[in-house]
Amino acid sequence: MPKKKERKHEIEAAAALPRKPATTMKRKRGASSAAASSTGMCDDIVRSILARLPARTLVACTMLSKHHRRMILCPEFRSLHCRLNPPLSRPQIAYIATAKIARRRYVVSEFHSFHVAGGTGAPTRSLTGTSYLGMRYINSCRGILLLANSCGCVFWNPCVANSEKEVTIPGSTRGDCVLGFGYGKRSQTYKLLIARKCESNSYYDDHPKDLLVYSLGDAGEQQPQSRTVLSGNQEGEGFFYENYGSSRDVFINSLYTDGIVYLLHIPKKVVFAFDVDDETVATINLPGNGHIPADYLETSILMEVLGRPCIQTYNWESTTLWMLTVDHQWEQKCVFGVKNTNDKSINGAWDCGGVLVLHMNGCFNDPGRLYLLRPSTTGIFCTNLPCNLNPELKEYAFCWGYKPTLVPPGSVVGEVSQEKMKRRGRTMDIMKPLEPLNEQEKRKGRDATLTIVCLMEFLAGVMRRLPENLQQVIEELREGV
Repeated sequence: MPKKKERKHEIEAAAALPRKPATTMKRKRGASSAAASSTGMCDDIVRSILARLPARTLVACTMLSKHHRRMILCPEFRSLHCRLNPPLSRPQIAYIATAKIARRRYVVSEFHSFHVAGGTGAPTRSLTGTSYLGMRYINSCRGILLLANSCGCVFWNPCVANSEKEVTIPGSTRGDCVLGFGYGKRSQTYKLLIARKCESNSYYDDHPKDLLVYSLGDAGEQQPQSRTVLSGNQEGEGFFYENYGSSRDVFINSLYTDGIVYLLHIPKKVVFAFDVDDETVATINLPGNGHIPADYLETSILMEVLGRPCIQTYNWESTTLWMLTVDHQWEQKCVFGVKNTNDKSINGAWDCGGVLVLHMNGCFNDPGRLYLLRPSTTGIFCTNLPCNLNPELKEYAFCWGYKPTLVPPGSVVGEVSQEKMKRRGRTMDIMKPLEPLNEQEKRKGRDATLTIVCLMEFLAGVMRRLPENLQQVIEELREGV
């Protein structure tokens, strides 16, 4: 009993002691401030880790918390991500598939879908509508794709939902041709290249053309001013002078890499290298005699192998693939004899650990062909592709140099004002009843481009097994195709 009384007295005495809430609150505040400072240090580490993740993973990370969302969507982080984010890993193939949508035998809309073959969790976005009629893929820069026709152009980042921005070419005239765009690292400015007719009374498209450059961005109410970087009036030296039937199509699929936009000009047998920062143009002669058959002017394109521009030449007996070095010298990548007289145009080339994979589209009823070769040896394998894997060249385009980012097209062309946003919102409300028709057009587009999707997945599946299983792949292709 005495012990119980003593315990009771101890409990009562402890309860009677005064509490110190202010001291406790001070400790909590001190702890929270210390945590805040440590959080700031951790943010730097987290930011560095996130900047190395694929763009699609970052989109998922924006759902972690409001703090992470603000961190990922801020302009400074997007710039860091552009520098540190690795390009698409082999054997992923970025491409755009296109299909015309017809109603009552008339083309009323056009479908453009972006895909990454061989990628896991890659975005599959599409654009559909009358405003995209006649649009063709031009090039990509920092994850943004450029599509254009004679009336205007569209900047589109497939990694960001509903991000496309339509732009009207300032002061556009008949015969204008959008050639490409690029980003200047020093000036931190996007610039658009356009071919425009020189001042003259001539009405026809064969008149000499100037190469113009526009600086893109938020210019407020003032329209961006054009600057001539290469004149078409200089015969022999100008940008575009002679009349070649489909010469304008030569420039579709220009290539941007490391601050330079490369433009292939087959009639002149040169590649123009436009430095985005300095706004200077270097002229690079095509390798060898630069021969490309006239029938293949529209299908000859600049490609990318190991991060460098590539071009193919053909001398009626053999085909040569050339790679352009950093100091603008041509380096022979491979040379081989074609197995078929129709195999003059390489549509796609990929280096898979020392094994080159070359895809050639078929002509008319001829199937497409696939070449596998090692440049270090004389061994070469060629096989016909299944006849149902032979889409037309105009139905798809490889997005050479594509690198997924979270850069919004609004940062390229300037954000829309609040008043325009309100008008656009009212327009969307009016057009909302047409959404079922838009979905129907998208389904038609997906069905029409199924052959292209299957072809790209087939190519990615072959490259996925190279170079280790080259012989096994050859044997399986011989048996299965």
